[in-house]
Amino acid sequence: MNINSNNYKKFTYFILILIAVSVIISYGISVLLKQYQIVLPFYIDLPISTIGAYSILFWVFDNYFWKLPIFKKVGIIIADDLNGIWYGKVKSSYDDFKKNVKAKLVIEQTATCIKIHGAFDQSKSISVHENFGKSEIDNEIALFYFFRNEPKYDAVKTMSTHEGSTKLTYNKETDTLTGSYYSGRDRNNHGTIEVKRTKKN
Repeated sequence: MNINSNNYKKFTYFILILIAVSVIISYGISVLLKQYQIVLPFYIDLPISTIGAYSILFWVFDNYFWKLPIFKKVGIIIADDLNGIWYGKVKSSYDDFKKNVKAKLVIEQTATCIKIHGAFDQSKSISVHENFGKSEIDNEIALFYFFRNEPKYDAVKTMSTHEGSTKLTYNKETDTLTGSYYSGRDRNNHGTIEVKRTKKN
C-alpha cells in the first residue's frame, strides 16, 4: 500500500478534503435540481449524495489520479507507479548463484493496493502481504512483500511449496526493480532479483 507511518497524516488530510469536496458537489447538485424542480427517485438520488460523490471521487483517485506527480510531490503518495509486466533474472544461493533463472513479475497497483504475481522456470508465486516503506539502511523507498511460491508440475523433487519475503527498489532512470529475497525456513534459500519493465498498464 501507499499508506504507512511515513504519510498517513497527509493521506488523512487528503481524505478530509475529498469529503469536503463531496459535500460541495452534493449541495451544488441539490440546488440545481431544486432550481429546475426536478425530483429524482431514491436509487438515482443516492449516488449523487455526499457518500455517493465521495465514493466516485475516491475510486477515480485510487485507480487513476494517484499516478499524477503532484500527489507524490506533496507526500500523499510515497511510491512510484509500478504497474506492468517485468522480465529479468533471479539468482539463488541454492546453486551458489551460478545460474540465471528467468523471472517474470506482473504488478497490479492502485493508490491503496498492490499485488505481485511471479513466474519462474520451475515455480510461480503470488504476494500475500505488501507494503511500501523507507529503508533504514539506505533511506530509499522500497517495496516489501511476503509471497507464497508453488512449484510447477515438472519441477525438481526437492522443490516444495514455500513462503518467503522480498525487498525491491525502483530505479526510475532505468525503469528496473532490483532487490533480494529470502525463502522460508523449509528451504532457507536467499538470492537476488533484477527485472525491467517491458509493458506498462
